[in-house]
Formats: sequence, C-alpha cells, structure tokens
Amino acid sequence: MMLAALMAGAAAALTAPPGIAPGVFTNEEEVYFDRAAKRPAAPWTGLKIGAGGVAAVDAYGRPATLPSGTLSGAQSRLTLTFADGRTTQLRRGRPVTCWGSVPRAAKKADGSEDWLFERTLKLHDQGGRVAFGGGDTGAAPVVLRLRNVVWPSGPNQPSLVLYVHKPGSPDIAESYSWADPSARRIGINLRWMQASCTIDKVNKDLETR
Repeated sequence: MMLAALMAGAAAALTAPPGIAPGVFTNEEEVYFDRAAKRPAAPWTGLKIGAGGVAAVDAYGRPATLPSGTLSGAQSRLTLTFADGRTTQLRRGRPVTCWGSVPRAAKKADGSEDWLFERTLKLHDQGGRVAFGGGDTGAAPVVLRLRNVVWPSGPNQPSLVLYVHKPGSPDIAESYSWADPSARRIGINLRWMQASCTIDKVNKDLETR
C-alpha cells in the first residue's frame, strides 16, 4: 500500500519542459489582475525549477504544496495546466538582492536613533517577498515585495514596483515606489524605514517579456 502511494505521488509530480534553465516562476501578475477585476483567480502558485526537479514555493521562497498538472512553455514563461483542465500563466522572476533598515525601539545612549541594517535580503520580481526586523532585533518587522508589473490593457506602462508591507497586512501596502522595468535598482525611504533592491546579473535571454 505504501509503495502504491509513493508511485501515485511520483506520477503526479510536475516536470519542467526540456531545456528550461533553473529559476523561480509565479503567476503573481495573472492572479493580481484577475482579483482586481473580480474574476475567478487561480491559486497563487510559485514553482522553483532546479537540478532536483520542480518544487513549489510560497512568496517568501518557503516550501509549499506542489500542484498536480503539467507544465509547458519557454524560458521566460510557463503554462501550468491543472489536473482539472484549468490553466495559469507563470512568469520567470529575476533574482534580486536588497538591503533594508528600520529603527530599533530603544534609542542609543546619546538619544539618537539606533537603526537595524539588514543586508543580502533575497527575493525576486514576480511577487517575491522578504521580511526583516521583528523578533529579538528590537525593530518593527517589515516585509518587502517586488513586482515586475505588465498591465493587461489600458495606457499604463510596465513598471518595476517595490512595496512595503507590515506582516499583518499582506495584501495592503504601507507604501510603494516604482521605476522603469529596465532599471537595475529601486529604492524607497519612508523615514521610518528605508530599503534598496538591485536586480542580480542574469542572462537577458531568460528575462520575462
């Protein structure tokens, strides 16, 4: 019985199309605009393709439940066809490295602000999120989120958007900044926090278009 269960699980495992380079893909943009238009939206899905195969991840890069279905597509975009026949489009995320800073609750001995400074915060630009502060740092927790927005219609231009969230409000940002998608760096300063994110060097042939 255990062997049968293992075989069933193996049969349901997703496999990447041949030749797809390692990376993270999500359907962040499709889900965002479907929800905004009050259309039925697919479940938010993140897939990490690597030497070990395909794994599901959440927006923070943590392990998630792998959906059943099949994958097709090319280097910058994939189509996931669920077992029930529905499809969703996943875009390749560009890897990003950020730094973030937020003041600790307790000031320094001289009365000045004591800023927590976190380096090498890793995420991607397809709805990736990263948290810093909180816990025993003495500073308020902050979540950064990054999107490479491509509007499905209308006059709005594509934009690289950096959002600042508090952990209790994952869908409503405290504020955000934006830049042209060709920019390699984007930052934000809200006085109570600061952050800057740089697109890691990647093969341009793999970037989402």
